[in-house]
Amino acid sequence: MRALESCLHSHLAGKPLPVPAGGELVWRWFLDLCRTRTSNGYGPNPIGFAEIEAYVRLYRWPLEPRHVDMILALDRLWMQAARTGEGGSAGIVKLPGQEATPEAFDAVFG
Repeated sequence: MRALESCLHSHLAGKPLPVPAGGELVWRWFLDLCRTRTSNGYGPNPIGFAEIEAYVRLYRWPLEPRHVDMILALDRLWMQAARTGEGGSAGIVKLPGQEATPEAFDAVFG
């Protein structure tokens, strides 16, 4: 888990490290869930159990409780970075695959 946490810190700092061997699936699950993150007007919301459960059901991933714990631990680090502004201005934290595009802007703001 420490290796995945280090990988996340590096990504947030703009110096991506390769995902550690054996952590690829958990990293993928976290990124997939992170992309569906909602916000509440004050900032991003944490990933919830309902989102994880729906993701597991839809994609039929065989997540175990330890995997959920790892996803939630990565999310706590991500949320902390969002609150403190680490990895971006105004608390906006992005991971690979979350880049802003003209299409995404149009989808939100029309």
